[in-house]
Amino acid sequence: MEKEIIKKICFVQPRAYYLFNKDIKAPDKVGGAQKQHYLQSIELAKYQEFDVHFLVADFGQKEIEIHQKVTLWKSFNFKDNIFKRVIDLLKVLKKIDAAIYIFRSADAGVAFAILYINYVLRKKVLYQISSDSECSNKELKNKSGYLTAILMSFAYKKADILTAQSENQKKQFEQNRKITIQEIIRNIIEIPEKINRTEESILWIGRLDKVKYPELFLDLAKQYPHEQFVMIAPVVQDDISYGNKIKKKIEKISNIQHFEYVKPNEINHYYQKAKIYVITSYKEGFSNTMTEAMANACPVLSFNVNPDDVFTKHQAGYFAEGSEKLFFKLIDDFLINKNINKSVENASAYLKKYHNKNAIITSLIKQIK
Repeated sequence: MEKEIIKKICFVQPRAYYLFNKDIKAPDKVGGAQKQHYLQSIELAKYQEFDVHFLVADFGQKEIEIHQKVTLWKSFNFKDNIFKRVIDLLKVLKKIDAAIYIFRSADAGVAFAILYINYVLRKKVLYQISSDSECSNKELKNKSGYLTAILMSFAYKKADILTAQSENQKKQFEQNRKITIQEIIRNIIEIPEKINRTEESILWIGRLDKVKYPELFLDLAKQYPHEQFVMIAPVVQDDISYGNKIKKKIEKISNIQHFEYVKPNEINHYYQKAKIYVITSYKEGFSNTMTEAMANACPVLSFNVNPDDVFTKHQAGYFAEGSEKLFFKLIDDFLINKNINKSVENASAYLKKYHNKNAIITSLIKQIK
């Protein structure tokens, strides 16, 4: 019997080191992309036919470390200038010498690395679309800038495999960009072993970013002065002035408790303490925080995002359809009128059907092979 060839694959997600090493604080600009690549890598590492590697940034760790059977490679330091970062990144990509490199999230650096791997290293690239803003050049330019939009338009075409997070995302991307998505790879959702709900606060989690529209949550806190609100919200380097402006506003609202960082292994505690989880974003991909709330039996209210009609067709939460008037009415119905639907039960059923870890990893393996 012919011996199966071991595939060497490498995830490229520089900010994800904090998920492997829980002793360090997460850098800014982290979220679902980092968590999904972390979960995918440790699951693939359980299979003997894969040699799994992971490129991370320099956080003072050793050059090479092994965590949960995944080999971590230290590359550039975020404190260095852009030219040194690029050179260090390319050196490590070449040194790893994987057969397949896996990326997620649009960025000028990501696009450059994909083109380098394709044209210079002559290796394969699997790219996972993260945000719905990637579905059109105009929206990506608005979100991430002109350079990222231009470079990513080439990178999408050069990737050997493209995956989307949802049916809606796949449809939008293919319609606008005329590029085929090969597979839908949904987010892996970890269900806590024990859920102890206390329902003390109204919760918001996200970067202090304009697209997240945190101002709406602040207005909500002002309207309900007797309710307790919690924000887990870091300022990001991409827009420090905006983040600091929102921080100052938060400080003036006495019923908001603000945390810039919570360790990944402690986040479920906040979902379980929440009466309801609120998403105020104008745009999202398939929000990790939304599904984490669902996994913790916490009701979800979304202002403007409804991926794959999860709130309407599947009735897994409350959806304001982009209307602030409806948003506040739904909160009134939930908090004052106690008009609570079966969204938590529906959300649990939805996660079991669409976010089954084994099925997701099987789809990913099919594309890798």
